[in-house]
Amino acid sequence: MFIYTRFRRERRQPTIKFTMERESNGSLAFLDTVVTHHSDGSLSTSVYREKTHTDRYLDFTSHHPLMNKVAIARTLMTRADRICTYVPYKDKEKRHIAEVLKNNRYPSQHVNESWCTAPNPRASSPEDPPRATVVIPYVRHLSESIRRILAPLQVCTCFRPHCTLRQMLVNLKDQTPFNQWAGVIYEVPCGECPKVYVGQTGRTLSHRLKGHRRALTSGNLTQSALVEHAAAHDHAIDWGSAKVVDVHRQFQQRCLLES
Repeated sequence: MFIYTRFRRERRQPTIKFTMERESNGSLAFLDTVVTHHSDGSLSTSVYREKTHTDRYLDFTSHHPLMNKVAIARTLMTRADRICTYVPYKDKEKRHIAEVLKNNRYPSQHVNESWCTAPNPRASSPEDPPRATVVIPYVRHLSESIRRILAPLQVCTCFRPHCTLRQMLVNLKDQTPFNQWAGVIYEVPCGECPKVYVGQTGRTLSHRLKGHRRALTSGNLTQSALVEHAAAHDHAIDWGSAKVVDVHRQFQQRCLLES
């Protein structure tokens, strides 16, 4: 047992490495802070950036919600207020941030508003918790309108991007086609008019389409509004163009997305 323990120590010891930062010109970088040691023994802090930092942030013209872009500017300004000890350090850091935001196409209005420190969320009056939360793909102007409509109903609306770099670059395994997913919001166009039927189901799209076709064959109009439209106007349904619009596991979320 003694030999085995000694062998494990000899195997693991060379893999342990330590790094140490030394003070340079009275300053020492720690995380994103520069700690400066003055001659009188006092310490001051300022924002630290690595030499390889590119000052590239989310471009203002990118297809993202406005709240995300405003949050970036406000976060940078708040960090300058909280990290920088002296007023000259704060002013220098904020001038740098204003120039960086300008290079990232941020309007001067948002830059000037970000100079004010963000309000403390704990100091604000507590609000009633939302009754439900819905996550929808972000589409500029349309998603904001949906959020304004759902706000009086105490529904919290969150946005998600259509496509991310991870989705485009990282493919760990073959993805399952949307037609084979369960819990979908789908649409079926009419073959003879521009109307489109939008529905949701907890099953796959193929199973739900079988139900629509079964109702059309049996003539049971109460089981499907799509069949009711086809029977009332004597139209043919374009089954081949049916497609999945979105996917969600929860029933309430699917109902909101369907509406």
